[in-house]
Amino acid sequence: MRCASVTCARTGDDNMRSSNRAVMLLVASLAGCSSQPQRQPPAVATGRVAEAPATVDVVDRQFGLVMPDPYRWMEDERNGRFDGWLRAQAAATRERLDALPAIAGWSERLGRVMTASTRHAGHRLVDGRVFFLRLQTGKPALLGVREADGSERVLVDPAKLGEGASIGGFNVSPAGDRVAVHLGFGGNEIGELAFFDSRSGARLADTLKPVWSEFAPAWLPDGSGVFYTRMREVGGDDPDALQGMTTLLHRFGTPPASDRLLAQAGAGDTLAIAARDFPNLTITPGGHWAVLEISGARASRRLCVAPLADTIALQPHWRCVVDDPDQVQDYAQHGDLLYLLSTHGAANGRVLALDLREPAPTPAQARVLVPERADAVLTQVSAAADGLYLKAMQQGLDRIERRAYADGASTHIELPYAGTSRLLRTDGRVAGALLSLEGWTRAASVHRYDGRVLHDIGLGDDGAPDYPDLITEPLFARSADGTRVPLSVVRRRDLRLDGHARALLEGYGGYGVSLQPMFAPSQLEWSQAGNVWAICHVRGGGELGDGWRIAGSGSNKQRGVEDFIACAAELARRGYSVPTRTAGTGASMGGVLVGGAYTSAPTHWGAMVIHAGVLNPVRLLAARNGANQMTELGDPRTEPGLRQLLAMDPYQRVRDGAPYPPLLLVIGMNDQRVAPWNSGKFGARVQQASPATPVWYRGDEDSGHFATSGDASARQWADIYAFLEAMLKPG
Repeated sequence: MRCASVTCARTGDDNMRSSNRAVMLLVASLAGCSSQPQRQPPAVATGRVAEAPATVDVVDRQFGLVMPDPYRWMEDERNGRFDGWLRAQAAATRERLDALPAIAGWSERLGRVMTASTRHAGHRLVDGRVFFLRLQTGKPALLGVREADGSERVLVDPAKLGEGASIGGFNVSPAGDRVAVHLGFGGNEIGELAFFDSRSGARLADTLKPVWSEFAPAWLPDGSGVFYTRMREVGGDDPDALQGMTTLLHRFGTPPASDRLLAQAGAGDTLAIAARDFPNLTITPGGHWAVLEISGARASRRLCVAPLADTIALQPHWRCVVDDPDQVQDYAQHGDLLYLLSTHGAANGRVLALDLREPAPTPAQARVLVPERADAVLTQVSAAADGLYLKAMQQGLDRIERRAYADGASTHIELPYAGTSRLLRTDGRVAGALLSLEGWTRAASVHRYDGRVLHDIGLGDDGAPDYPDLITEPLFARSADGTRVPLSVVRRRDLRLDGHARALLEGYGGYGVSLQPMFAPSQLEWSQAGNVWAICHVRGGGELGDGWRIAGSGSNKQRGVEDFIACAAELARRGYSVPTRTAGTGASMGGVLVGGAYTSAPTHWGAMVIHAGVLNPVRLLAARNGANQMTELGDPRTEPGLRQLLAMDPYQRVRDGAPYPPLLLVIGMNDQRVAPWNSGKFGARVQQASPATPVWYRGDEDSGHFATSGDASARQWADIYAFLEAMLKPG
């Protein structure tokens, strides 16, 4: 679930990447909740009513803890009972949404805005040609190429490759003559690797599957094959394809069954890769070392290295030079040096240079190339021919510099305006970098830095609307323990601060993911219409460095919940809104955050919208990909871990009779990261505890963890805003 967040869903950048991936104690007692006046639900069209979910008499008792689980039956994915119930709920919700007065207006408004602009993402510069994804409303992303002469053409149109096909990411061969493309179907991130000739667009015969879009294949230097990470074929009683992954070498023209094994999770070999971990091999263009990254849903990784020639010959002698306690957040390789961005002993990050020629190199022996800075958080390191490129975040905004290899001289790259650079891509054979830039109200632009000058190459958010009437305000809220929590607000310049506006507050709070400025017309239109869009940068994220992440992870999850509640209170204190007109929203791991805020402080909210949320972490080992969340959340097999999970579990914290506000659960029916039963169980329990509370389930048959097109995203946000207009009534 790392990077399966609001952040990843909003950026539209390719998920195939080789590094820098990414990934509560509830104080409200039953007496405290029931002492509040019962909320009267808004009068809205209800449509048909789906069948109420059945309950079962299941109570878990472990370590002296008692955990009733009346909707345990929803976890059984084999008999189809839950799937049928959820589809019936989704159909009933669809009727309710279509009957809302505001749905037509929002659908037209967002459809118009999304249609007017064309977004580009995933840019790669190879041999003078720029490869990119083009995102347009009404169709899945296209893979395009801009030739050296400036001409552009579509290289891969997934609409021609099968019903429901979409591109999850791509990677270009070193010579630029071939492209590896991840294809998913029906929103499923688990799909196949297809290969295309970049000149003719012809598809090669080789197809590799099952492959997760999270991992890019690594091309052999001569383009004759790829290293790739393959998932297990699963079925029956073992549905977790995210465990036991293998790293393989495929040579073009040979059957996948003959692909040679390099590493395997859970194999018990000398590498000792846990079954839940993800092994993925990376190669730097022009480099002569192979790096095996072993990672998961956590803010660290292991790195093992071997000479590239030995690895290609299937005789790698892996030396593991980085372990999880070294807290390496990102890395780059150039020559015989491995550059490590580490937060071990440096919460804001520092860059270490590790000489791989040493017999037993370790981060403790590495040279400090860039020391920790008090005023900025280092977030990325990338190697080009002319130096090491560094990205640092200062008060949420990015700055980029280059460090020369020879003398360490630093060059600050002057950006045209202050914003976020989501793309910083280099090639070890070429000087300079490709980078993007965007702000809360400023559309993304893409630039090439050639080592001397920054050039806008286009291929940003073309035709995006302007928002001169909107302003952004960097504020702070005071959390329960006195901590100052950053709060970003986007609103109309002429908004009257009298508490009448509707507010939508977003949060995440996991894996050290930072919610930085991003240009999102779907959210900006909410503000343009006279509402408030706000972002609470809670502990658990990385906005203020690794210390900020640690302060909101594991047993500290409740601090993030308190931060989120404090941000809502600050919006009310400043007159932006009032509780009955304030909604919270979060996605994926953000479900723990906003679900916790919903159950512990129900009267602070007029509604809640949760997208593919983790809402029953006590049961994480029953879910696909669940074992990967133990580092962030806790281990339910131990008493401390189970107590920690129970304290943060929104499903277990629902209390009968509490005045819960209206709830919209957004679910991708093909979600492989967060099992849909999280939403089903949580919604059913809220309905049971508070029968008068509207609980709606928006199910998308064609989506997984993310929307697969701009059109799908526009429809989703139109539904959300129509729901909020109906539910957020004056107090």
